[in-house]
Amino acid sequence: MKTIIRILACLTLLLFSLSAKAAPTLTPDFDLIAPGWIAPPLTQVMDPYWAAFGLPNRGINYYSSGAPTSPSPYWERFDPTSPLYEAWFGAYVTTGFPCVSEWQNPTSTTIPCSVENVLALTSADQYVWLAAYGDPSPLAQVDTTSVRVFGPDCDGFFVVYAQMASHSDLGSPISLYGIDPPYSLYASDVPMYQPVTLNALARFKYDPCAGELVIAYMSGTEWETLDGACHSTPPDVIVDQLAMVFKTSFH
Repeated sequence: MKTIIRILACLTLLLFSLSAKAAPTLTPDFDLIAPGWIAPPLTQVMDPYWAAFGLPNRGINYYSSGAPTSPSPYWERFDPTSPLYEAWFGAYVTTGFPCVSEWQNPTSTTIPCSVENVLALTSADQYVWLAAYGDPSPLAQVDTTSVRVFGPDCDGFFVVYAQMASHSDLGSPISLYGIDPPYSLYASDVPMYQPVTLNALARFKYDPCAGELVIAYMSGTEWETLDGACHSTPPDVIVDQLAMVFKTSFH
């Protein structure tokens, strides 16, 4: 009988652990959403996507991009003539964080596993997003020479910056989800699924009480139009994105 009870107790603990891993308990508080951005952010369970890349994390993505400008039904993030083109902001809350041991006394130089995990989560997210929008060769490659880590700040958060070689998500001949324009609207401006450079930043920490990794993230973009002109996310948009990231807390 004692053996059976012990087995049932272990199974109960295992099921509790699995359910906790699949359902984060923390949620983000978005104290600032800048004008022109989708509010409140949308949500997406990321479990199957991160698992497909061999990542142990499970969790939720809260994401926002340039909102539609009336009368257009399409997000501004898809418009290469908009200052919000390919710019985004959001937050992840994840369980199953594989680098807990680094958080006994973390510094910017003692959390390489954590930094790698954060960058892997964002890269997988971008790759899956491009695939969903029909990119025949999705790309989300971090330039490891660009990675910079700062912190911790007074709230225990670190910041990681990295550049990523990627593609735009504009290229489908039709609107796949109703929020993206058909490529023909901008065929004279940019090539299909054009190469872009993402300037990504993530503010993150591990919460030992919840056993969860929390991340507030943003990305600006550099791109080239068919006339040969180089463009990048404007400074005022970057300022808004930084403000939104640093105004995001978790409870």
